[in-house]
Amino acid sequence: MTSSRRMMQYAKSIHGCRQELVVDSGAFRQLPEKLVEQGRRRILLISGRQTQRLGLYDKFVSKLQNNGAKCFVWHIEKSDSDHQTVEKCTKFCKSYNCDVIVAFGGGKVIDVAKMVSVWVNNPDLSLYQMRGIGQIKNAGMPLYVVASTGSGAESSACSMLRNNHQILMYYSKYLVPSTVVLDPELLLRLPTDSMAQSMIQALTHAIEVYISPNGKKYQADRANVLVAIPIFFSYLEKCYRHDANPDVYLQMMMAPYYSGVSTRRIGFGYTHCLSMYISEKYNIAPGKVSATLLPVILNYEFDEIKEDLADLARAAGLCSVHASVEEAGQAFITGFCSLCHRIGITNSLRQIRPDDCSEIIQLALYDAEQWKHPKKMNGKVALALLRKAQHAEG
Repeated sequence: MTSSRRMMQYAKSIHGCRQELVVDSGAFRQLPEKLVEQGRRRILLISGRQTQRLGLYDKFVSKLQNNGAKCFVWHIEKSDSDHQTVEKCTKFCKSYNCDVIVAFGGGKVIDVAKMVSVWVNNPDLSLYQMRGIGQIKNAGMPLYVVASTGSGAESSACSMLRNNHQILMYYSKYLVPSTVVLDPELLLRLPTDSMAQSMIQALTHAIEVYISPNGKKYQADRANVLVAIPIFFSYLEKCYRHDANPDVYLQMMMAPYYSGVSTRRIGFGYTHCLSMYISEKYNIAPGKVSATLLPVILNYEFDEIKEDLADLARAAGLCSVHASVEEAGQAFITGFCSLCHRIGITNSLRQIRPDDCSEIIQLALYDAEQWKHPKKMNGKVALALLRKAQHAEG
């Protein structure tokens, strides 16, 4: 991985991440006609097994075929966001001479689709050579993302792939999908637990952006967080309980979108890095890990970030306008924990084995070196925080 200096250089140079956003009920149903009108005739659809079982894209495929286009479907399993999957899918894409990719699913599906898109147009580079920040030379082939869970991957410039026991990060403006489709009808048809876990991970990313020292340098990017935060806290529980109208679901899908946009120049924090490895090791959704880990890390960084947390508390309506900075900051941490509890996400770290902690921390802190953090964390501190999170109340 590269140092935080490389990220700063990349952030200064990044521009031109133009992205088309299509937001409406029924937007996915209208996508086949849009693709055909643009002259697309050979479409690669990358999706997960869950969306296949639910039959969510059957009509999409039929409409394409009825309009004279061909659709080739590649399914990935829940855990298959690895190098082997990208290699096989890229060969599949090339063998059928596809001219556009449509990713339909959550974060892992989108991450695979992003890498297939760029690898097709960067055949002289290996996946290993493209890892890190700004290492992809050429723009990828057109990529449409139909986001189903609200992970924020649909608007970020990042992709995460597994390679043996390590998680390799790819960061490039060429990983920003060309078009994003947000259709609240899809959110209504998917299991609410998956949606809630993805949303909490996107919320975690938004919080990490806002408290990051890099965030102060890119206020326009950081401002996306202040748009996303009130949506998360106002509507996530309602959507989880199916106690909302389609317009609310539509707004809910915008929150992780704004979160993903905010990460393009600013990056992530310690919670993201640790949660990725804990998730990988124990097959726990990253959002469930972050729900327990983030409050512990925010309390560790509290003196450095309390003013930022107070801003977020006021934006989310979690404190009185007369609250002090300390009171407002603590109200935000309490409000985050309460929201997680209300949508059924409780303590997820008790299964961590003590023998695994050293490896998890070493890998996570190595990845974290590329970001700026409010307060430095070493291995000893990380172990203490991890143990504290393991014993947190669920």
